[in-house]
Amino acid sequence: MKKILIIALSLLTLTIATNAQEKKNSKISEIKLAVSNMHGDHCKQRIEKNIPFEKGIKDVEVNLKDNTVTVRYDNTKTDVEKIREAFKKLGYPSEISSSSENKKE
Repeated sequence: MKKILIIALSLLTLTIATNAQEKKNSKISEIKLAVSNMHGDHCKQRIEKNIPFEKGIKDVEVNLKDNTVTVRYDNTKTDVEKIREAFKKLGYPSEISSSSENKKE
């Protein structure tokens, strides 16, 4: 009887943890921005240093070859326009290159 109870509690705990992770991931969106005025490593470092401090930003990936930045963010805390405004404040105007809103990982 104890073994069955332990197995049942273990399964319940695992199910709760999995559901919590799925709910958390459903909030994550991704946007790819074409960013003007990026000219080298200094620009890349400036973006990587400052943009993650914006509310809701989870990850920033700068691609200097095609002048794009991919941003993963919590869509309950920020949106694309706020992210673009943060880039503009840094001196890097941006346009949406492609987006995959509500992308789950």
